[in-house]
Amino acid sequence: MPFLSIKVDKGKVVRRALERLRRKWPLISRFRLWRAALEIRREMKVPGAKPTYPIRWDSVKQRKAFFATDGFGRGIPTKRTGATSKAWIARRSSEGEDYDVGNPLAHSKYLHGTARSARTISNVHGGPGSPRWPVFSLVIQRVLAKLPKKVRESLKLIARQEGFKTSE
Repeated sequence: MPFLSIKVDKGKVVRRALERLRRKWPLISRFRLWRAALEIRREMKVPGAKPTYPIRWDSVKQRKAFFATDGFGRGIPTKRTGATSKAWIARRSSEGEDYDVGNPLAHSKYLHGTARSARTISNVHGGPGSPRWPVFSLVIQRVLAKLPKKVRESLKLIARQEGFKTSE
């Protein structure tokens, strides 16, 4: 009676699976970073709350300039165009390894602050203590705090697909 003998060297099987996992790790990381950039952009596009009255001007000079220029050329009361919310972008470098999230409009720092702090938010827009618009630095912190867990979950999923047992 003929038999077919098959030997499997478990070391080779494990090594191959680990090699495939090692090649997929950068893809997982880049994918999760891109998703984080998109999530930051989505949260930053939310328009701010309506202003509270009386308006808390940063200075008398600012108040005078606003009224002297007819609401900086946009009329009084100023009507929102949505341009600041629509201007938020997330983009990848040509190599796909670097990601940028931001707002190219110069005045957005007075509504949302910068990536490092909320100190540049104008009192007219609620100020750093009680902003009416999403704060860029806080959104970044919140989204990136979830990132390591998401990367671990993705890695576990890939490891399971490669035949490894993982703890839940």
